Amino acid sequence: MADSNNRQPYGNSNQPRKPQGNYPASNAVSAPKIVLDFKSDGELLNKTAQLWANSIGGTKSTQVRNFYDYVLDLFDKVQTGKEQFGDILPFVKMLNSKVHYAKERRVASAEFVEMIKQCIDQVKTEEQLKVFKLFFEAVIGFSKKGER
Repeated sequence: MADSNNRQPYGNSNQPRKPQGNYPASNAVSAPKIVLDFKSDGELLNKTAQLWANSIGGTKSTQVRNFYDYVLDLFDKVQTGKEQFGDILPFVKMLNSKVHYAKERRVASAEFVEMIKQCIDQVKTEEQLKVFKLFFEAVIGFSKKGER
């Protein structure tokens, strides 16, 4: 029997139920927004990284490591002077397509895609690339072996 708001009790309706109240969408990430700035987020390499490490548990550890190695390689090219930052920036941005492809292959979670996307969207300088690399390193450090 339906109540006065025309809702079916116990989900007997053929229509999908919409969440009531102010809840995040089902595909929303529960980890905090990433700000690649130590001044804005003093916990970036601590609590923020730990929360993100916990949220990306559905991503295969080899994928996490492969993406980190790619970021590290790009950072090293700039640091050693082999490449100018402007020359590697398109390859940083290309990580978006790579992570989406990994998600389609079901080896990366939506949360991992979101983490990478939030970071890449902020990388506009060499310093931001460095902070991204350090954040990613901290996430790996907090990842628990065997949970992925």
